[in-house]
Amino acid sequence: MTLKTTDPQDEHFDLYDACGTPLGVSKARGEVHRDGDWHRSMHLWLWGVEADEPFILFQRRSMTKDTWPGALDVAVGGHFRSGETLEETLREAEEELGLAIGADDLVRLGRRFFVWRTESYTDSEIAEAFAARCDQPLTSFQLHPEEVDGLARISVADGLKMFAGQVSTISGIEYSRESGSLETVELGITDFVEASDGYAIYTLSAIEQLAAGDHPESFVIRTVE
Repeated sequence: MTLKTTDPQDEHFDLYDACGTPLGVSKARGEVHRDGDWHRSMHLWLWGVEADEPFILFQRRSMTKDTWPGALDVAVGGHFRSGETLEETLREAEEELGLAIGADDLVRLGRRFFVWRTESYTDSEIAEAFAARCDQPLTSFQLHPEEVDGLARISVADGLKMFAGQVSTISGIEYSRESGSLETVELGITDFVEASDGYAIYTLSAIEQLAAGDHPESFVIRTVE
């Protein structure tokens, strides 16, 4: 069955081994996800503070995405195309949210090795995680018309409780690209991209430290051999 997606299946990614060592070869996106090859992605976690309470943003992935359609995910995410630097990969922030941002705006959070398998693909990613502060209102973002369906905001404290299993649902605010309106939403763990390896807890804990004026220690998450 042919995958119906707006993601370009012919763009090339550099390949890595399971330890993150470059292999010196590249491959088309569709073949990488078909064969389960290790490749790098960039995750940019956007956070801010309102009324002394830190919050974090999640994008609502478009239903045309080739992985996790319709789920809430890191605010900005994208693959490193073959030969790209971090600065070049940050194009994703402007493409997805209309947000111009540079490498100097980032705080490195850590690295995540993760494999997700379905009947149609195996996604073996090395995610380079970064954070950047962004206090602007949800309605000020320019969401990509094909890749991003919405943008949601939750408090960091509530997110930590939910991802730790202390509560089943939390309240958030979501901006819909289609309607152009804000609404209060009830969110549960199944609304988000799967993170059973504790990734969300690591990142939200790090952002809580950043909001308190501290510099978090970089993490490495590895759930595969």
